[in-house]
Amino acid sequence: MDQEQAKSLLKDIIKINSVNPPGNETEVANKLKALFDEYGIETELVEYDENRANLIAYLRGETDGPVLGLTGHMDVVPPGENEWEHDPFGAEEKNGKIYGRGACDMKSGLVACAMAMVSLKEEGLPLSGEINLLATIGEETGAVGSRQLTEKGYADQLDALIIAEPTKNKIKISHKGALWPQIITYGKTAHGSMPDSGINAVAHMNEIIHQILGESFELTYEKDELLGAPTYSVDVIKGGSNTNVVPDQCFANIDIRTVPSQDHQQIIEQIEQIIENTKKKYPDLKADIHRLNDQSPVKTSSEDPFVQLVQDVVKASDGSAELGGVTAYTDGSQFIHANNKFPIVVLGPGETSTAHQPDEYVEVDKYLDSINLYKEIAKKFLAYS
Repeated sequence: MDQEQAKSLLKDIIKINSVNPPGNETEVANKLKALFDEYGIETELVEYDENRANLIAYLRGETDGPVLGLTGHMDVVPPGENEWEHDPFGAEEKNGKIYGRGACDMKSGLVACAMAMVSLKEEGLPLSGEINLLATIGEETGAVGSRQLTEKGYADQLDALIIAEPTKNKIKISHKGALWPQIITYGKTAHGSMPDSGINAVAHMNEIIHQILGESFELTYEKDELLGAPTYSVDVIKGGSNTNVVPDQCFANIDIRTVPSQDHQQIIEQIEQIIENTKKKYPDLKADIHRLNDQSPVKTSSEDPFVQLVQDVVKASDGSAELGGVTAYTDGSQFIHANNKFPIVVLGPGETSTAHQPDEYVEVDKYLDSINLYKEIAKKFLAYS
């Protein structure tokens, strides 16, 4: 593997503005496709929308065998309003770090997967089995790309999956799910000087939120040894149009991060019950619940042979193979719904504390190390030493 080539490709990918929305992931997909075409690795573009395409790459051996999946998303969040010292799309290298939006989350992990496949191809591997790269669109806004690929069956043949999200090359075998209910209350407008002739949607929402933040809303769960307890917060409330108009609508968005023992439908039913209880105080209350986001938690057993294989590889690299969990969700929330069940490990370069922040970066040595980790995991999984 040429380290300069690996750094150059990562910089080229960071320089592509794939902020979601709108995404523009096709440009990233085409850049990766050109690399794979150069090395004779089969690819397939799966269109989602204009300028938005997932990329699948297949590195196949001469005979059948296990199938290892590697995955990463091509979209990034906006740079934000705070000033950057480094150009968000400049991919500047300085003091052993490469800066740019997506350098950490997660273009470094994605490109490392691609470079690992290219390096294996140069070595004439694998001889049997195959490695599939699933480069997805839209992870940052609901994992829509991985949902599309899962529904189309692209994950059904996998026997194990590595998600190259930033973990500083530490092994994570579980992550929380995300349930984002949006509650909408409906009222009736009236002149602000005659509030009794209207129905105040904000007042109704206030009572619902008061109960959710109080003892009425208690999440049922079993504490996870790696993820701990679930969390929730009311993060958006919007209602009303003018000070002199009784509001006829109010919106509230709740961010609930779940652990594997929880059932999302049961949580929705709890909120529905709170709304029903609120009607005792406000008989004219009308409300709906929409699911803005619904991502399943993921958990792979620490006793799974693939996890132990990954531990062996990582331990040989840095002497430690501690297992952990991730508080955010990944594309694994969708891939676990494939028809075939397989172990999922989250492992990638980058420090999560820099993700979505100004001057996001990845350490060059961690990025290069991850390429070798993916290679060694693939060799062992596909029975090569």
